[in-house]
Amino acid sequence: MKQMRQVIYPVLAGTLVWGAASPAFADDAGSAVSGSFGVDYASHFVSYGADVWGGGSDFFGSESTNFVYFDIGLALPKGFSVNFGVWGDVNDNSDGPATVGGNIQEIDTYIGVGYAAGIASFGATYQEWNYGGVTAERILDLSAGLDDSGMWGGDFALNPGLTVHMRIGSESGAEEGEAYVFSVGPGFDVGSVSFSVPASVAFFSDGYYNPDEGGYGYSSLGLSASIPMAFVPPAYGDWGLGLATTYYMTDDAVIGNPEDDFLTGMVSISLSY
Repeated sequence: MKQMRQVIYPVLAGTLVWGAASPAFADDAGSAVSGSFGVDYASHFVSYGADVWGGGSDFFGSESTNFVYFDIGLALPKGFSVNFGVWGDVNDNSDGPATVGGNIQEIDTYIGVGYAAGIASFGATYQEWNYGGVTAERILDLSAGLDDSGMWGGDFALNPGLTVHMRIGSESGAEEGEAYVFSVGPGFDVGSVSFSVPASVAFFSDGYYNPDEGGYGYSSLGLSASIPMAFVPPAYGDWGLGLATTYYMTDDAVIGNPEDDFLTGMVSISLSY
């Protein structure tokens, strides 16, 4: 689950860098199953602070990419939930054997469990990142989030979260290691448009990117807007348009991007039911 993917994956029960709230748990069989599908056009592919395609300061330039995902969620009794899904990175940025097939550079699969108790939510997600013809990384993410909307009065909330991201195996030779991502995601509405101001800071163990260097890896600050496509009849599901921009400040010794600081953007269309 890479950094820009955290906008997409709904499975981590509210601790994503975007500060999303935990999924609502259904109280009747008719709403116990949920699903989502989306397509994103992104200026950069950012994986836990790493500028994967080396877009650098080139905003929506030649290294832009497309993300496609599908997710199914099931609400269980007593605050538990299960999610599973598939995520893909599609572009023509690689001329070598890094592609899964054609322009499909990467296919990831994941399954996760979540638990919500009062204002707290917790999640565990196992992922397999498949690229370069192998299961290049096996990932386990543990997460915790807090819905603090009732602590401040009004509609304000920080939505703090922590994700412990662990590379636990690899067929590509990547070392095991951890990243610790602390996040907030205050949000507000203007009419029917929902805005969020996500921010994060991440620290890495030695070996995750650089075998000799760990510690502070990056911080980020963003702004996103979610716009309902109300003209689509409800019988066809809930469609939405998303716009997001995030500025990353990364440490060269720990991550080693082409540019230490860079601006990213993404335009999304999603369907949920």
